[in-house]
Amino acid sequence: MHPRWNLNQYVTYILLTLVFLSSWTDINGIYAELPQIILTQPESWKLGANLALTTNLGNIAPFVLVLVKLFYRERTLNPVPINYVVIVIGMLSCFLLIFFWSYTTIIVNVSRSTALLTLAFFLSLLDCTSSISFADYIHRFRKEFTNTLFLGESLTSILPSLLAIAQGNGRIRCIQTINGTTTTEAIYEPARFSVSIYFLCLFLLLTISFISFVLLQWTSIARNAHQIVPESSLETIDTIDKQEKTLSTSSYLLLSLGCIYTSSVLFGFILAISTYVLMPYGHKIFYLGTILSPWMLVLVWLLGIIKPILRKRYVYILIILGSFTFAFTMFVSFKSPCPPWVDTTKGSVLILFVWLITYVLLGYPRLVIANYVRTYSSNGMFWFGVHVQSGALVGSIVSYLLVEAFSLFRERIACEQIIC
Repeated sequence: MHPRWNLNQYVTYILLTLVFLSSWTDINGIYAELPQIILTQPESWKLGANLALTTNLGNIAPFVLVLVKLFYRERTLNPVPINYVVIVIGMLSCFLLIFFWSYTTIIVNVSRSTALLTLAFFLSLLDCTSSISFADYIHRFRKEFTNTLFLGESLTSILPSLLAIAQGNGRIRCIQTINGTTTTEAIYEPARFSVSIYFLCLFLLLTISFISFVLLQWTSIARNAHQIVPESSLETIDTIDKQEKTLSTSSYLLLSLGCIYTSSVLFGFILAISTYVLMPYGHKIFYLGTILSPWMLVLVWLLGIIKPILRKRYVYILIILGSFTFAFTMFVSFKSPCPPWVDTTKGSVLILFVWLITYVLLGYPRLVIANYVRTYSSNGMFWFGVHVQSGALVGSIVSYLLVEAFSLFRERIACEQIIC
């Protein structure tokens, strides 16, 4: 944001954020609601792995988009109609989830959540596409509006999680049962409102996003926010010297690899291993880590407002530091359910801090990379979106293999008493 903005520019900033809110709100919302959904669905907790595989198949759509871009290089790909399709079909899918989320069918003598998985697949097609089309769309606006992409991205996790909290999702209490031996069992407390009402709220969020997009396209609100002069002629931050203002091909490739890597961790690995990292330290730590982690992306957005550009060497240093913290979380996940300092206060505080700081150390460089690559070429943000989605795909596939195919992790169940 800029102190000299007029009212329309502030409104544009808010509207853009609301538009980008539609990118992953639906899929993130399904994951946030899983503790409630699995209580009635036949797959139980295995539904999460099925959803992960289903949503990864959605990368077919951006792959097709990239092929179109490559085959028709002389033509400019217009993201506006793509965004309309993404938001409208997302709204329709969420609307159908209100009524059919619990619908199951028998496939090969096994009951499956076909409606939920089918609609999740269509949502993933759209959300994976939005990672590219929204990134390309923001290039139409001046560089100070780039951060709306990351604010909206953070809200796609925050708002569903807040809804889940309001619903009372995931609240458990541990009770002792005596059946020959004394054991502790986790009992889920009833929710304040149903899963259908939850999906209705998500539908309303997407409706707000659609209205925001229409206002941006069909009114003059955003007139003064569009990019007028070539991006390369815009002045960058004063602290960056002339060598830092332009990107060589090698620097661009290195930053692109950094984007792919950070995205693979943030949107692939971390989501898959969260249970194995946090749950050994107790359900409360797992709950705090899950709820607070999206807020770290808001912190990343704030850092992007304060310091949108860093010298490239500092970007690499932050990625290296984030790699160390990520490596520690991977180590903890492999040691689950008996990681270091389990069932101790210092262990709980340490793992929560490392878990949250990883989001910042890898999320902030990714934002800075976006500010760099949009100056590299007119298609810079399009390929930034491709790199984000490519990284997320790689991270998801590798983590899926580690978790499901090779079964290298062991989860600690809530209220489970283990002697390490």
